[in-house]
Amino acid sequence: MPAPVVSPAKRDSVLLRVLSAFAPPPPAAVMLTDPAEIQAQYRLWRRRILLSTIVGYAMFYFVRKNLSVAMPELGKDLGIGKAELGLFLTLHGLLYGVSKFANGFLADRANARLFMALGLMLSALVNVCFGFGSAVLTLGILWMANGWVQGMGFPPCARLMAHWFPPKELTTKFTIWNTSHSIGAALVVVLCGYLAGYSWRLCFFVPAGLALLCSVFLLVTLRDTPPSLGLPEVEGTEQGARSDAFSSMLLRKVFRNKYIW
Repeated sequence: MPAPVVSPAKRDSVLLRVLSAFAPPPPAAVMLTDPAEIQAQYRLWRRRILLSTIVGYAMFYFVRKNLSVAMPELGKDLGIGKAELGLFLTLHGLLYGVSKFANGFLADRANARLFMALGLMLSALVNVCFGFGSAVLTLGILWMANGWVQGMGFPPCARLMAHWFPPKELTTKFTIWNTSHSIGAALVVVLCGYLAGYSWRLCFFVPAGLALLCSVFLLVTLRDTPPSLGLPEVEGTEQGARSDAFSSMLLRKVFRNKYIW
């Protein structure tokens, strides 16, 4: 029997529904007005956002840096040389950089909670497939794909931090958040160093399982913006102020910077 024909209008409708699921949530129907309650809610949610993004981004390292630990055993088991393994890491790094740039534009216009959780979930699934793989080409393609979805980790964190913390606190809070790099990189080396003694494939299966659990944790604990919870926007982070400041900074410090060129 011939396959059913899907009309362009229906196809566009399905695509729009998928994209709308990742749209930033609208402001809550009822906004808080009591200053004491607003301050209490902000203290609670700022701690929660900071802790959750630190844990979430550290977990991205579990499904990115695990290859480096598994490489010696992987190479011996599958007969893959250092040149091929080095190519995995190089192409992964290139795609990761491009993805981080491209996803920065997408994440700034999306629901950061869903965007970050999806990126971690996809990276975990790629790791599961990698753990089952044996062919050099398959492993290379999978790790390149992982480089792309890994670029979905930092942009939503930047969006969340910029929405929840005032500009005067942002540098300090980002400094604290940056510990996620060290935490994730250190813990994955310890974990995978132990797992590699049993099988290099466990270096992908176990971190992937932890990452899947963490993606659920992010869905539960993160919220996109203060207005979505009935809180007023943080002073200095309003859309107009944020856009103007970003455009000015981009022009002055990037496009007119001779050292960057």
